[in-house]
Amino acid sequence: VLYSAGSLLLKQIRKDATPNPKVIREVALEITAQVERSKRIINHLREFGRKSDVERSLVDLTRPIRGVFQLLGQQMHVHDVDVILDLPKELPPIWGDENRLEQVFINLVLNARDAIEDRRQKEKGFPGEILVRARANSDEVVVHVTDNGCGIPQEMNGRIFEPFFTTKEVGRGTGLGLSISYGIVRDYGGKIDLDSSPGQGTTFRLSFPLAVEAGS
Repeated sequence: VLYSAGSLLLKQIRKDATPNPKVIREVALEITAQVERSKRIINHLREFGRKSDVERSLVDLTRPIRGVFQLLGQQMHVHDVDVILDLPKELPPIWGDENRLEQVFINLVLNARDAIEDRRQKEKGFPGEILVRARANSDEVVVHVTDNGCGIPQEMNGRIFEPFFTTKEVGRGTGLGLSISYGIVRDYGGKIDLDSSPGQGTTFRLSFPLAVEAGS
């Protein structure tokens, strides 16, 4: 976008033409917006890249979930994947680490994107969709990450969290993302499982005990 905006102004200058003030204003606004977006992403990456403390803290899961789409929102748009966030304004806190939990949701969302791309190999123009829904009940917070991608064969469901196991083509994944996510969720007393079948998409269900129980 910045390249296109700069090229437009450069062409005008090379033609010795005076750029239209309206065009200059639109280009300037676009450049400013993109720079601000880049700053937010860089700051987010710096925060995400910091070494996590061993200590646990109180975490509202809406924060790491929303953080994922600050980082990956534009990528989802480029891949023509609709994202639906069905989240309350806030959730009761759990014990965890916000950066590590964000890593979990990044892994799940990227897997969902890849599953949608795989389905599009067979169904051109398929409308991809990722739904992230979170709710709390009396003793836990539950998050569902659902995609309408290619799905996973039933015989592979039991192995999906094994280290180095992957359903992707060679070169497209290490097979560690879901294994690492599984370990992080378990570190904070949570559970993660899935419901998937070919052509029906995939839902990952994550549940974490409320902090009042985890700390008791």
